[in-house]
Amino acid sequence: LGKFAILFLISVLLIAVYTLILQKNYSERTLKAEVQRDSDCSDAIHKVITDKLTKEDFENINAKSDMKTDRYQKLQKNLNQLRSLNSTRYLYTAKRNKDGNLIYLVDGLDLGASDFAYPGTSIEKEMIPYINQALSGKTIYSQKIIDTTWGHIFTACYPIYDQEEIVGALCIEMDMESSYKFLEASNRDSYKVAFIAIFVALMLFI
Repeated sequence: LGKFAILFLISVLLIAVYTLILQKNYSERTLKAEVQRDSDCSDAIHKVITDKLTKEDFENINAKSDMKTDRYQKLQKNLNQLRSLNSTRYLYTAKRNKDGNLIYLVDGLDLGASDFAYPGTSIEKEMIPYINQALSGKTIYSQKIIDTTWGHIFTACYPIYDQEEIVGALCIEMDMESSYKFLEASNRDSYKVAFIAIFVALMLFI
């Protein structure tokens, strides 16, 4: 009986560990698929809008007063329309100002949105590493769900060139809140099942 109990306990422990490994692999595959989908969507947006942005746009848009110009209004309308076509949460351009600080230029949100960013508004600290990499010439995709003060997101940032000169960045943020909650709940449930199985096995063993 003692040998049977030990074998049973070992079997339960192995099943619990296997369950956790399966869940980890499933979470990784799910996240990879979500990131790939958002990367492809971001690339499509970038391809559409990048040729519409000029060096002058990044030089001449600096403050809220620049929103009155026809050029700003045209760009803002274009970004807003692109953002509205899919699950894009935020779509905007950015650059460093004369003091070297990262600022918003054209925000693709609705003008009346509570979190609309006016030209010259400072970039949130969560996005600074990604935009810095874009301004150094790299196209950067977040390979995980980013936890920000405005929710869980995926982001892609692209350098914008004028010939060989980098003049600014285009940033795209996708909403990953539902994906984050799903993965968290799925992982939590697998831990619960494993814990209950181990607990029951130990009680039977005792």
